[in-house]
Amino acid sequence: MIPGSALTTAIPEPEDRGAYMSITSSLQQLAGGVGAMIAGMIIVQKDNYAPLENFNLLTMIMSIIMLFTIYLMYRVNQNVMKRN
Repeated sequence: MIPGSALTTAIPEPEDRGAYMSITSSLQQLAGGVGAMIAGMIIVQKDNYAPLENFNLLTMIMSIIMLFTIYLMYRVNQNVMKRN
């Protein structure tokens, strides 16, 4: 998380960095809540004594999202390098 934040803070101009960080923080909190909500809809339990199910589906979805995130961070890094 820290390297990603350090990389993305190089995107805005220095005078806009505070507003950018505030919006980024808000979006991170929103994404965390939405992600937890969606994961809660994917993981099910048939009754109080049954085991939780669909962890394999959630793992596949999260793996795809992680690969996409790595690609996006690569693109951000390329844009920051061009800018500098």
